[in-house]
Amino acid sequence: MASTSDEGPKPPRDRISAKSTADPILRNALRYTISAKEYETLHKYIISRSKVLKRSAPTVSKVEKLVEKPGRDDYNASAVRASLRVFLATGAGLKAWGAISERFLGRDRVRGKRIPLWKSPNLRLSLSLSTILLLHRILFRFFTRLRAHLLTPEARPFRQRNKRTSKTLTSSLAPAVGASLAGFMLAVYPSDQLRVTISIYALSRAAEFAYNHAEDEGWIWGKEGSRWERPWWWGSWLLYPLTCGQLLHAFVFDRDCFPTTYGNFILKNSPEYIQHRPRDYPSTLSWPSTNEIVDNLAEMARLNYP
Repeated sequence: MASTSDEGPKPPRDRISAKSTADPILRNALRYTISAKEYETLHKYIISRSKVLKRSAPTVSKVEKLVEKPGRDDYNASAVRASLRVFLATGAGLKAWGAISERFLGRDRVRGKRIPLWKSPNLRLSLSLSTILLLHRILFRFFTRLRAHLLTPEARPFRQRNKRTSKTLTSSLAPAVGASLAGFMLAVYPSDQLRVTISIYALSRAAEFAYNHAEDEGWIWGKEGSRWERPWWWGSWLLYPLTCGQLLHAFVFDRDCFPTTYGNFILKNSPEYIQHRPRDYPSTLSWPSTNEIVDNLAEMARLNYP
């Protein structure tokens, strides 16, 4: 039996230095915050003009070696970078708007107990929008890849066993519908009215896109040159009278949830329907206010008069 003394000396273990630990941290920090081209522009116009920053900041070639590697997928890092920019831009914009509205628009400054940072509306709105962007990009790519994988010949046994699930996941609308789940991050923002406004806007735009797609495919009016073509009078202008009618209906019957500014605009520009007190009217007699006139109009409509 050979003794242990005959064995050669063991190679010394590599010590974990601060530099070896800092390189992966620096690489990931740079990768998820800025791209190599953006760092080159930043270094050209800002860092290179300051001696202190130039000595401490890494060079452009070093950043390119740390960030860019051939064959590596940079999609998730790009999504994180985009969401961070939305977070910072939204926070800075809201902060600037608050300062402008307090100084120039006469908005009262909130005094008293300071709001905790995690309850700040500006922080929560910025976090909500940036998270929506991040989750949308990640979910869209996930469902796109899943759909492509399920359409391969290797996934045929799964499609045969789970026909309904496969039909849903392999639909061309699956990535878009799956990515829309990111909209639930609107719940991060505390304002109910803003969430309702954004939801209505998103649903309206989705309905518009769906109608345009259906019209282009000929599902509504048929293709060009077919027997059933779109009438000449049909167009998006039809939405204007419909929306105006809906707004007037809300103004008469649900004025408590109607915008005050738009309500005052209607009252000031409707002298034929909502008449003001005549100049020669006796001062001893009462005259209904504009709100009372509108309330009486609503009551007359409920009573089916005349």
